[in-house]
Formats: sequence, structure tokens, C-alpha cells
Amino acid sequence: MRNVLLVLSCAACVVLALSASGHAQPAVPQPPDGAAAYEATPRPTDGENMVLTVRKLREGFDPPRPLLIWAIGSSFTNGLGNGDRLKALIAERFPDAPEIVYRKQAGSSTSYHFCRGWAQHLVIPDQPDVVLIYNFGNPDDLEQLIVELRRGTTADIIVGTLHWVQPQKGVWPDPDAPTTHQDFAAMREMSKKYGVEFVENRRELTEYMLKNNLVVDDLLGDSVHQTRFAADCTVQNIARHFHAAARGNDKPEQRERRVGAASDAVKLDGAWSPAAGGATRQTNNGRVSLQFTGNRIDLIGRRRPDGGKARVLIDGIPAGELPVFHAGYVQPAKENALQPPMAPRDRSPHRVDLGPAKDLVPQEWTITMTSDEGNYELTGSVTGADGRGNAFQPFTSVSGQILIDPAFWRAAKTNRTGDRFTFEVYRSTVGEVDFAGPESEHFRIRLAQALSNATHTLELIAAGDGPIEIVAFDVFEPPLK
Repeated sequence: MRNVLLVLSCAACVVLALSASGHAQPAVPQPPDGAAAYEATPRPTDGENMVLTVRKLREGFDPPRPLLIWAIGSSFTNGLGNGDRLKALIAERFPDAPEIVYRKQAGSSTSYHFCRGWAQHLVIPDQPDVVLIYNFGNPDDLEQLIVELRRGTTADIIVGTLHWVQPQKGVWPDPDAPTTHQDFAAMREMSKKYGVEFVENRRELTEYMLKNNLVVDDLLGDSVHQTRFAADCTVQNIARHFHAAARGNDKPEQRERRVGAASDAVKLDGAWSPAAGGATRQTNNGRVSLQFTGNRIDLIGRRRPDGGKARVLIDGIPAGELPVFHAGYVQPAKENALQPPMAPRDRSPHRVDLGPAKDLVPQEWTITMTSDEGNYELTGSVTGADGRGNAFQPFTSVSGQILIDPAFWRAAKTNRTGDRFTFEVYRSTVGEVDFAGPESEHFRIRLAQALSNATHTLELIAAGDGPIEIVAFDVFEPPLK
């Protein structure tokens, strides 16, 4: 079935497309006068580092869940939109794909360096399937960002080269000429080194512009930001990499793999019996154990009204007591002093680090500015007052739980007395699983993440208060230790 075009009458002609699957697509902006429409169909090599994502798009998830894409960066990232166009293009190529969720955190001139904070506090805890990086900065900072993502997640990573901007007219039309925004040769080699999907967006836009006699200003809405049409071209260039390549560069099972309850790797002690769908059921005080290698493990089980509970141990320690933590997003208070045009998220610590795990106590922390010169005090909801510091100096709290590197505190000189920032430190493990609930096919629960990327032993011990049904375990092993 061909696509159907509906033309809506309005001041500016807007085109709404219905894909072959019947899903409404976002309006597609029109090219500059005299220029051809832009098309970015997949090529045989596109998607060589997206094998895991393609598998998920084709096979979906059991139990069902969305495929999660996280984008972090600057106004360049923001200019790509809210993800609707990208999701529609992916759905065109994978009509049976699961729901796709696109999450984004973008700031004004937020470079690769500052994005490392958002990666640590937002992206890695969320464990996405894909991370999109369309941004600017030093190649060393980009490499550190990629390394952190590769150590903390099993996500496929997409890195794109940027569009042309007015200050770069002096090197037009050489798409490989280094600029203050990016070093393209270094990015290309880095992508090969870490198995990152590299989008030659700048080169592809240049080819289109030369073919259609366009100049840099034709695709800019101001001195540095793309027009809606140019941004759509970039989104198409990214979307073409969600594609089954002729040859994939990795094996998905090396990063994510399912271990069924009936697998020889799963050891059962006690009176276990077969259950529907390959599950195994325990009604007494049985124990199940699995040795796995990775930093995260999920349980897939089945709930029932009379379901019982099971305790979770990892490496012999109750999981609810494991010293494994995340620090959440550093949230600026709404009441903070305004410093237009910078938003509160751009005038704050983009990142805090945690001290030795043995010292950490789950709680909410507050940073309160005590002067206009960067002085502040740190207070924990459990620990209480935990030291005073200055935004321009390295800080370690009195208890040793919180470390703040001034290199990640952005625009501290604009903070004013009384400004506040809050973040939560929370345990990233689950101590108990409750199998009681409405009859379900399957449910998923993340038992642990942020473990050391090594070999661990998981144990589930039935409490004997009702049956528990275990279907499988999903193991996640990031490519970097």
C-alpha cells in the first residue's frame, strides 16, 4: 500500500503523511525554493553497529516494553525535535516494532564534557537501548562520554557529525576540515574503536547542498542553528542507521542474553515443578541460583493472586543491603535566581560523584548557596550538615559520601545566595520480589544494576508464603569493564 498524502489548508501549507502501517507522521518541512526533496535511504553498511537494536525492533520484548532512546546534548540536540519524526521513520522500516520512547535532556551550549553528568545521572540509571549524541566538543571529552556509556550500559550508541554553521564558511565545502565544534577524523576513528554507529551527517548534507546549488545560509535559521528542513534532513540521516546491515560488527548475545528457567545454568534446590510457558514453580522454601557475568540482571516471572515472596541475594549478600548506588539528576530549585538566557539546568553542578560505597547512605541531598561568590553548604536528609565548599574548588563532604568536581559545575559565577540544588542517592538493587498480583503472562523486575562488570552469583529464596513462578533471567554485560 502506498503512502497517502493529506494536504491541510492553512496559512503555510502543511503536509501530514500516513505511513503504510497507518500511523500519522509528523509534518515534513519543505526544501528551499528550487531544491529537491531530501531522501536518506539505508545503505548496506548502515546499521553495522546497531545489530542489537535491530533485533529488538524485529522481535520486540517479552514481557512487552518500549524501546528506549536517550538523547543528550546542546541546542543542536534540541533542534532535532521531540523524537516524533525519528520514531515515525523507524516504524516505517520496522512496522512490527514495539513502542518507541524518546527521552531528551538538552541545554544551551552544553558540550560533550557537561553531558557526562547527564549520562551518569539520567541515562545510565535508565538503561536505554540507544543513546544518541548529536553535539559538539573536544574529542577527548567525547571519548570519555562514550567510555562511561560503554561501561554503564549495553546500549547501542549513535554519534553524528554536525551541520554547517556561519563561522565555518571559511572551510566550506570540505566536510572533513576540523572546526572548533568537532574533529571529524578523530570522531571517525573513535567510533571504530568503540563500535559506535557513526553518522556522516555533515558529509551527506554537503553532498545534497552542492547538488542543489545551496550555500551554508540556506540551511540555517540563525547563525548556528538549522532550519526545520535541515534538521529534518539530519534526522533522516540518523534514521537510516536503524537498519539491518549486510554485515553486523558485533554479536548481541555478548551484551544482552536471556537464561531460561529450564537452562542448565539455573540451579534449583527444593521441590520445583514445571509451570506454563517454560516457567518453574516453587511453593515451599526452595532456592534458585545462577552464576552470571555482567553488571545488571533482571527477573522475568509470572504473578498470580496467591503468589508468594522471594528474598534476593547477590554474592551471598542480601541485595537490599548491597553497597551499590546511583546518584540522581541534580535538580535546580524553581526559585533559583534567574540569569537569562541560561536556564536553571545550565547553571548548576552537572555532576556529583559518590565516595566509597561502604560510606554511602541512601538519602536526599541539598546544596544551598551561601554567598554570591560560589560558597555553599551540603546537607543530607539522613546525614545532616556534611560540609561547606566553594563551587570553584574540589569538594569532599565531611562523611566522604559526596564529591563535587568544579570542572562539572557550570556557570557557578551566576549562582546567587539561596539557590538550591537537590539530588537523591539511592540503592540500585531489590531485596525482595513479590509474586502476588493479578494473573499475568510475564512481568519484569530489575534485580540489580550498577554492579561491578564481573562474575556474580544470584540467589532467590522462596519465603514459603505462596507459589513463585520464574520464567527466565536477562543478563546485561556492557562491552567495557
